Amino acid sequence: MKTEEFYCWDCGHLFEAEAYQPGKPWVRTCPNAAQHGNKLTIEAAVRLIKKSMGRFFTIAFTKRSTGERRVMTCRLGVHKHLKGGKKAYDPEKLGLMIVWEPKSAEYKSIPTDAITELRFQGRKYSVGA
Repeated sequence: MKTEEFYCWDCGHLFEAEAYQPGKPWVRTCPNAAQHGNKLTIEAAVRLIKKSMGRFFTIAFTKRSTGERRVMTCRLGVHKHLKGGKKAYDPEKLGLMIVWEPKSAEYKSIPTDAITELRFQGRKYSVGA
């Protein structure tokens, strides 16, 4: 039996599982799956968002400017409305993620360290350190 290494998005655990074989069911279950529940670390939530491949997700976070809770449905990978030029700052260094919010038809910055909840692909995750 051939095995491969997999990375668990929920807990960050690296584990081995049977490699994909055509005609056989493919099971890749993290050994810590019973402990996951619907909790994610901030790093795991950011990884999950970055791997969303342009799909919509709903995110709740605390705004840095006012401290109020903000909930928005948004997505990554929208390039249609860019004005051109280069940003005056590096969002990654400031702990920000740039997303597209269709409701306001604007790009928004989300502080990654302030994410509290994530809804993606029918699952609701509680995010915390």
